[in-house]
This record gives sequence, structure tokens and C-alpha cells, in this order.
Amino acid sequence: MSNNMARRLAIGALLAAASLAAWAQPAKVRLVLPAVSILFAPVYIAEDAGYFKEAGVETDVSQLAGPAALNALIGGSADFTSIAGLLQLRAAQRGQKTLAIAGLQENATTEVVLSAEAAQRLAAARTPVERARALKGLTLAVDAANGLPHAFLRYVGRQAGIDADRDIRLVFVAPPGMDAALQKKEVDGFVFSSPFTLEAVRRGAQLWISGPRGDFPGLNPTTYNVLVARDGYCTNAAATCRKLVAALDRSLALIAAEPQKAYALLARRFDKMDPDLLKQAFESFQRNTPARSMPMGRAFEHTVQTMFGPQDDKAALASLARTLYTDEFVGASR
Repeated sequence: MSNNMARRLAIGALLAAASLAAWAQPAKVRLVLPAVSILFAPVYIAEDAGYFKEAGVETDVSQLAGPAALNALIGGSADFTSIAGLLQLRAAQRGQKTLAIAGLQENATTEVVLSAEAAQRLAAARTPVERARALKGLTLAVDAANGLPHAFLRYVGRQAGIDADRDIRLVFVAPPGMDAALQKKEVDGFVFSSPFTLEAVRRGAQLWISGPRGDFPGLNPTTYNVLVARDGYCTNAAATCRKLVAALDRSLALIAAEPQKAYALLARRFDKMDPDLLKQAFESFQRNTPARSMPMGRAFEHTVQTMFGPQDDKAALASLARTLYTDEFVGASR
């Protein structure tokens, strides 16, 4: 064998070894969440049970409150987030596109709680529509303008013939402060989800309108929680996106088939929360969570029809929505 040929073979072997080593290294991604919530249980479980690591994805999970999570993707400082498709659509209307790659929940679990005093004054309202109409004139807290709770309130208001932005006084309060504002009588109620709503009810507030209770079933299916990648990421790293979804599928399967194990993992993470409260929140979450990630076409279409108002160009929104998701990573559509 000539020296030149031996040298070429040696170089080829080194390159092949280097390529194999690079392939074997886990992909590193940053996943930011907009809040601490049971809604993100699939992410917490995938991290704490080692599902991300076993899938070959080194996942840095962190929190950036509210809109900052999606903004991190738009700005390029994070790779993934888990949010409502409604918020993704709102950003895309401003030219800030991202890509949803897995549906994680399509049942709305937002709720409205009122103080005992407000609920007593409005006791004549019995049906969900009557209760929505009775919100007129009240002061309610939501977490942010144009966020998911705000959109939910707008939707139930439209079903009752009222304009949530005009007929209800809205104040913006971070979720951990909502119950305190209610107790101080700074607001008549607030709009969010468990465990914050459950905690308020335990302190004497009344659950007035509830998504989990099925008060407005016409809202579902909706893009209540989807896994979103920054624009272009999954084009260049499709294998990483597929692995991330596979890890979350393991979490969803555990929640559905072995809820005790899933709850035990969450209990370690939420060790400061009252166990009874956490159990109630988890059981409500489990009832509304799929056993695996879901295709999103139907949910995005219905989100456009229900969560946007008459002032929105729904035909244009529906066209835009079709560019904001892919079902490539969730297997065959069902």
C-alpha cells in the first residue's frame, strides 16, 4: 500500500470517527416556559424522569414570564416554548412567525372565580350564559392583555352578548397575586386556571365559569397548549424536534396510564404546594390531557373561529394559521 493511500485511509477513518462522535452527542436545546403551572406537567415529567436525556436531547428548561417566553423564540435566544396557539397566531399577525410541532392539550381549562360577595349578589344567574352576562360591570383580573385568559373572557362574553373589553373593568395581575387581590377586595374576581382558581375556592371564592366543568363546550377543540419551535429550527434540526416530541409523548403516556407515578414526579417538583390542592389540580389536568401529542389542524381552525372576534379577518387568519404548524412530528393524523 502506498504512503499516500495509507494517509488517505487514515484521514478518512478519523473523519468518520469524528462524525460518529458528533452524531452521538446529545443535541442541546433551550425550552422556556411562560409560567409555573400544572399545564406544563409533560415538560416537567420529561425533564425529571429523564425522558429528554434518554431521547438524546439535552434540554435546558427555564421560565420567562408571560409574553417573554415567545419573545425569546422570536429573538433567537431560545429554541422551544409551550404556549397557546392563540398567542402564536397573534405574534404571526405582527410578522413574528414560529412553528407549532405538537398539540399537547386542546381542551380549554381556564376558569372565572368570583368573591363570595359578588357571587351572592349575582346568585340569580344560573346557566353559563347567564353567568357570563352577569359579569358586566365587575372588576376582573387577568394576567396580561391579549393573553389566553383575556381571550377566554372575550369568548364567553360574546356568547352572552357583552363586550369583555368595554363592559368589564380589567386589571392586569400576575397569577400568584390574583387571590391576594381578591381577598383585599381590589377585584371582584379573576380569570385563570388551576391551581390558582382552586386555591381561591378553598379560601371561600366561588367557581363561576369553568372550562373543565364544560360550561362552554363549543370552545373545544382549541390550541390550548402547543409545543412551539423558533422559525426555521425544525427545518435544520428535524431529528431533534422529533426526539423532543417523543420525550413529551412518554410523559403524556405516563400521565394517562400511570397517573400515580406522574403525580409522584410532580409532587417532588411542587413540594411547597398543599398536597390536596396539587392532587385536585393534577386530576383536573389529567382529565383534559391527551395520551399522546396530537395533530393540530382542527384545533387551529377552531381557534380562529372561536377565539377571535368579529373585527378580525378570519379568512386571512385561517390562511395564516395553516403556515404556523406541522404535524410531521406527531405521527399519522387521526
